[in-house]
Amino acid sequence: MAIDVDTVVRTSVAIADAEGLDALTMRRLAAELAVTPMAIYHHVPGKEALLDLIADESMKQLPVVDPTGAWDEELERFFVAFHRLYLEHPALAQVMAQRPLEGPTAMARGELLLALLVGAGVSDEDAVAALVSLVGYTIGMSLYRLSRDATGRFEGLTEQAAPTAYRLRSRIAATAEHEDAFADGLRRLIDSYCR
Repeated sequence: MAIDVDTVVRTSVAIADAEGLDALTMRRLAAELAVTPMAIYHHVPGKEALLDLIADESMKQLPVVDPTGAWDEELERFFVAFHRLYLEHPALAQVMAQRPLEGPTAMARGELLLALLVGAGVSDEDAVAALVSLVGYTIGMSLYRLSRDATGRFEGLTEQAAPTAYRLRSRIAATAEHEDAFADGLRRLIDSYCR
């Protein structure tokens, strides 16, 4: 079977989503693709490179930002799509939280985001800070949402031990169940840098 980079990435993400990132090995990937491990090594030199490739190639699924567009709408559109990509493919959030996003796709998307921010009148320093904050927020909120299981939440929480958390427990739980909490925080973060 002839394989290409796209097949390697798609199959790797599918394995990691279904079985966890630790299950993704070069041998497991080769077995899934019905090829020898050496066939995989023709495309990537090892697991670290595979993870970098997965992170970068997956970013191609994100919308291309228009640096001349309405900055707040473009940022929101991009980062909501980023968040949804993570929720659809949990392994990507883990990979991107652990790996440097320095591949050609990540750099191209980052360039457009920075150009959008600078074009909106944000200083160079604040544009960099905004980009890092927005990426960090998106990864963090995605991992938070992915890690929450509705069953057993707040077991053992008592009003005496944590009265404010106890009073707000249903609101806290809702942040992991609805997209609204992510979108609200995203808008607040965008506004803090760009208004």
